[in-house]
Amino acid sequence: MSSWRPKQAVRVVAIGLLRDEGRLLVAEVCNDDGSVKGWRPLGGGVEFGETSEQTLRREFLEETGFAIEVAGPPKVLENLYEHEGHIGHEIMFVYEITTADPRAAERERFVINENSQDVWVEWVAVERFTAGERLLPDGLTL
Repeated sequence: MSSWRPKQAVRVVAIGLLRDEGRLLVAEVCNDDGSVKGWRPLGGGVEFGETSEQTLRREFLEETGFAIEVAGPPKVLENLYEHEGHIGHEIMFVYEITTADPRAAERERFVINENSQDVWVEWVAVERFTAGERLLPDGLTL
């Protein structure tokens, strides 16, 4: 069961679009009842004194164990959302990224720990999102 809630402040976040043969590496976003609400690229909150690019590198290494390379400048997206009756507000730096680590593509589905909760991460075919499955944040384009 999930019970996370958005922070009641504007949060600065960096996420990375890691692709492999028509797939995107994403984490499940679940409702309190455990049902999958959608999928979100990996990343995390920018800490004071850290750039968004440094955040992304740190988060990927902590969460997956592999290093990434940033493939260009970020797109910036403002994300206002609702989760279980609570409003969240994020300023997001969205990066295209790559990795030379062969372990990345080999791990089809695995668990990471995010805010003291286990979260499933999976390679999802991009066509599932173009067919209507929810990619979060809303407004994120592939």
